[in-house]
Amino acid sequence: MPENIKKSLFKLSGEDYSIISVGSKKIQFYFSTIGLLVLLILLFSFVSALYFTEHLFHNFFADIGVGLVWGYVVTNMYVLLLYTITPEILPIRIRKKDKYIAKSITFNISMVYRIFVVILLALIIAQPLNVLILKPGSKALAYDIKYLLATNPIASINSFIVIAIFLLPIYFKYSIRNLGEFYEKKAVIEKRIIEDDYKDFKIKYSIQLENNILKFNNHVWENLTPFLEKLEKRNPSVYKKYFDEIKEELINEKTEKYEYWADPPFRTIKRVNSTVNNNEADLLELIYQDNTLVEK
Repeated sequence: MPENIKKSLFKLSGEDYSIISVGSKKIQFYFSTIGLLVLLILLFSFVSALYFTEHLFHNFFADIGVGLVWGYVVTNMYVLLLYTITPEILPIRIRKKDKYIAKSITFNISMVYRIFVVILLALIIAQPLNVLILKPGSKALAYDIKYLLATNPIASINSFIVIAIFLLPIYFKYSIRNLGEFYEKKAVIEKRIIEDDYKDFKIKYSIQLENNILKFNNHVWENLTPFLEKLEKRNPSVYKKYFDEIKEELINEKTEKYEYWADPPFRTIKRVNSTVNNNEADLLELIYQDNTLVEK
């Protein structure tokens, strides 16, 4: 298969093109197949819309225009759904016997809903195709759809075939997970992006907090200065005492966001609450344990 065609199919597969392009031939074959199925779905959507609108407008240009728009919209919706229907690749947290563990969840309410939408799109696309294949030239499209589904088993078979074509890319994406390589690379890249963004957030968080502390300290000094000046005139020794106390209290401190979890920002592992006894060994153990948690 020519490289330019392969690249186009990779982009239609609903996954990261840059990772696919450096993958093995087997990985590329799977994603090329997914791209071909998406292209077939685009064709089905166009023909289905074209035949449906032919019964409404009876105008060639209007039929072509609506068919192109509908095919584009359905295919984009499908590719977007396909991109979100993907195996879990980042750490997530579930509660099990009061323990927090990272686990890959691939079947939940959100997944059921997205698969339902995919099946619904497939059924909508399939019905005009049934009439086009089994009863071409029909004048009453809606009644013929009901009639064919009720009386002709081939219409149901065609519908199941279209549904299968819509669902096959999802199956292939989960099959690719068993091959390794692709989702491992994607997990490393996405995890690094998230961690880098989180580091930037922590820096901005610390700067903002330090600026707020600075503003608060300046505001307190402004309010206390008139009273301190009066106190200095009356009792310099008392003034010096309170001035030193206030100065020591209003320090522009450097701040750092406290991490409750051992693996921020994914928050799947709780930090271990350790206590230190009055000996050097326990203190060193706590320090090295915290360093280990931070590195994770």
